[in-house]
Amino acid sequence: MIHGNDYLVIIKNLSDMNHTIVINSIGTATPGASKVLSDVLKVPQDYMLKLLYNAPSVLFQKVDKDTAAKAEDTLTKLGLDVSVCAADDTIDLTSEQVDISVGIENVLDLPKVIEQLATFLGCKRAEVLNLLMKEPGIVLGNVSAATAEALKKRVDANIHYSNPRKDLYTLILHDDVTDAQRKKIEKIAKSIASKQQGTYIIEEIPYELAQQVWRTYQAENRVRLLNQSHQTAHLTLSDFEVDNRKHVAFLMEEVGMPMEILPDVHQALPITLFENINRKHAAEIADTCIQLGIGVEIKKDFGFHKHLKVDDIKDAEAVAQVLSQFIPEENLPQAGVKCWESQSEIPSLIARYLQAQLEQLDCNPEITD
Repeated sequence: MIHGNDYLVIIKNLSDMNHTIVINSIGTATPGASKVLSDVLKVPQDYMLKLLYNAPSVLFQKVDKDTAAKAEDTLTKLGLDVSVCAADDTIDLTSEQVDISVGIENVLDLPKVIEQLATFLGCKRAEVLNLLMKEPGIVLGNVSAATAEALKKRVDANIHYSNPRKDLYTLILHDDVTDAQRKKIEKIAKSIASKQQGTYIIEEIPYELAQQVWRTYQAENRVRLLNQSHQTAHLTLSDFEVDNRKHVAFLMEEVGMPMEILPDVHQALPITLFENINRKHAAEIADTCIQLGIGVEIKKDFGFHKHLKVDDIKDAEAVAQVLSQFIPEENLPQAGVKCWESQSEIPSLIARYLQAQLEQLDCNPEITD
């Protein structure tokens, strides 16, 4: 028989089942946390990964206060950023879905960045490298902004993210596209193609129009789609005044040029200020320069496979050792050679990585189209 006090206990427990556990961010957790949670909760790991990478998301609903507190403690120990909400709390789960790309400023950090990304994504290093080599280096798609912010704290690289549906795109037409096909693509994109670096391109295309072109021509390998929010660019300095205080201050403080070399820099114009930086960031720097009266030019690269040329080789064995990381043995420089050139195309990221290492060997490496 249930007595009055027993009813009170039951009612109290029922009224306490009003707590919700929300995952705010993946925080410092690894994808291994999804395996732990999937095992405990008996749900597919893919489902748990989706909850983690699309946070904020609800993990538990209608649990009592003690259970919620224990769950919060356990999840926090896994590295997740979580919160416990009561029935009268407002829970905001709105989150824009974004794509995330990675830009490596110091290309010699590539191995470290690959390791960090492999840990965050829960995949092999070779898989990460393949993602990075596919310009513009998007490593995660259709995840939350909270995941992008968490990644910023865990990777020694520049993290860029945006909602792909709000972005503008560049269409890069393949060389074998006929004039008739190009005109059809222009009609769908509602814009005229221009020839840059020997390639027909159409810029500033909204998402929906870009998708129409992609659906029509991607199966025939006729066009490539490039999200401009993740595209990289080079910023070239074309003019400045050596005796202009604002110009000098900008070049010293923002670019890091010593004052004593500015006259020599002026004599050597045009020179590259920044290489392989995010296109949006390049545009922001260019706007600042224009306001100051400094002449700059943004160069966008539409050829993502390069050749590598090395002159003035002093130690062919050391050069070969560097190149052997990505160049087949039969194509490596032989003993005693003074110059070498790659026989096949190399992804831009790899060309940059090899060039940076070769520069440390006191030779003259150059990336060419």
